[in-house]
Amino acid sequence: HGGEIAQAAARDAVDVIVVHGGDGTVSNVVNGLLGTPGQLPTGHVPAVAIVPGGSANVVSRSLGIPPDPIKATNQLIALLDDYRRRQTWRRIGVIDCGERWSVLNTGMGVDAEVVAAVEEQRNKGVAVNALRYWRTAIPIAIRYARREPVLTLRLPGREPISGVYFVWVSNASPWTY
Repeated sequence: HGGEIAQAAARDAVDVIVVHGGDGTVSNVVNGLLGTPGQLPTGHVPAVAIVPGGSANVVSRSLGIPPDPIKATNQLIALLDDYRRRQTWRRIGVIDCGERWSVLNTGMGVDAEVVAAVEEQRNKGVAVNALRYWRTAIPIAIRYARREPVLTLRLPGREPISGVYFVWVSNASPWTY
């Protein structure tokens, strides 16, 4: 319910939302605040602070937030004090995915199929970890290698590139994982 809570906080003109959770929770809050891409909010948008509480916490790690919730909370308290004095926080970009915003990364093709397959397993109660991603990714990648690529990459000011198997856009260092 992070998105609904974030929307209510924006309506109530809350200054800062503290998210205790993982990457998915952070994403839900950001999407609740920003709404659908192409229709940016016109009113107040609270700042978002993160206290890691998920399994991977890639967003918080890429921002330099300590993985330990107590250390992260202490860092946040210091930042909140600084925020009150100077009203300056670090801004991060988000990725327009058409129907949703991505805080971290987004993919099409092989990447999207792997994530969808892993999420399907997670919904069935299967534990998700790095090995699960590898076990899922390898057969999907092999299937992709046996068929014609269907994606065309279009970038502003460049000729389209056809014959693409996947596209991956990241808002953080891929070595954060």
